[in-house]
Amino acid sequence: MGKLKVLILQNELSGYNVEVYNILSKQYDLTVGFYQNDKSVIDCFFQKRRFRYKKIGPFFIIPGLRQFARSFDVVTSLADLHVLSYISLLFGKRTYKIISWGIGFRCSYIHPYDVHRKHGLVDKINEIIGNRYDANIFYMENAKEFWRGTGFKLDKVFIAPNTTGVVPIELNPEKKNNILFVGTLYRGKGLDLLFKSFSKVVDKQRTDTKLVIVGNGEMREELELLAKEKGISDNVVFTGGIYNEEELSHQFENALLCVSPTQGGLTCPKSMGYGVPFVCRKDAITGGEIYHITDGVNGIMYDKDDDLIDILSDAIKNPNRYIEMGICAKKYYDNNATPWHMAQGAVKAIEYVTKNSNNKKNV
Repeated sequence: MGKLKVLILQNELSGYNVEVYNILSKQYDLTVGFYQNDKSVIDCFFQKRRFRYKKIGPFFIIPGLRQFARSFDVVTSLADLHVLSYISLLFGKRTYKIISWGIGFRCSYIHPYDVHRKHGLVDKINEIIGNRYDANIFYMENAKEFWRGTGFKLDKVFIAPNTTGVVPIELNPEKKNNILFVGTLYRGKGLDLLFKSFSKVVDKQRTDTKLVIVGNGEMREELELLAKEKGISDNVVFTGGIYNEEELSHQFENALLCVSPTQGGLTCPKSMGYGVPFVCRKDAITGGEIYHITDGVNGIMYDKDDDLIDILSDAIKNPNRYIEMGICAKKYYDNNATPWHMAQGAVKAIEYVTKNSNNKKNV
């Protein structure tokens, strides 16, 4: 018997997911379908299919998707109500199993990652839709909490921890002196707060520690002016965007902390994978990735803006504490949050829907 034919449907082919898909391609005859951008930067050992699409208001329609999906044994997709063609696969006759793969509940810049928030009408619709899938893959275990006490069938939920790959680096404590930020430079990440906090630390401690900003974006010029205004230009380095992982790894090699005050996405597990504790506010915008952190053990989630000044100051005064925290972060990543772990969550869901005798095919 040949390999199972698996189709993964995403809005775009994200570069950080390619390593996960390559792992899955060793076990399955894998195709990744998408209708937006192909952001892959490393070799893809799976088939790719870019769809034509139509946009009607906030909704996306992919002509011919239903017919295309019929040639697969298992289809995974985002449970995105805006992509009508993905949701439509749940209805009508089909010969394949279908799995959702995503955050696990409605979450955006408008709706923060709050598993205890009140449920609304859209959440009820998502519950009904979620139960139509043969299985659901969530990014993080704590997303289940959002659905406890509802009719959502948690017994068919599998966890594929959202993460990204890293390359091996040398852990040399003597190199670790920088405060690092990695990502697009836009306001949602609290970069102004980081600069203001860092400037207060520099004023008090007169340190040679550098704040290294890796990335491009709308705030670049504003942040350069802010550094001059605060008198910390000599302590701030703007590298621009770094898209080569080997080059990026050197920035983490020299970092004591990686900080993103008000947004914590995939930079969190990446930082942990490089043995650098990630620091953000507890209410940071996230897809759940900051919950890889155990506060004070392998990273820091702080309460209020003034706390960041104390954290930066303490890291400069007591670097060994944060180096040890980074070692714990690396151990956590290696044991729980590598691309292999993410892939295995998907494998468990695929095995469940194809082997569970209670999940009979719709014909």
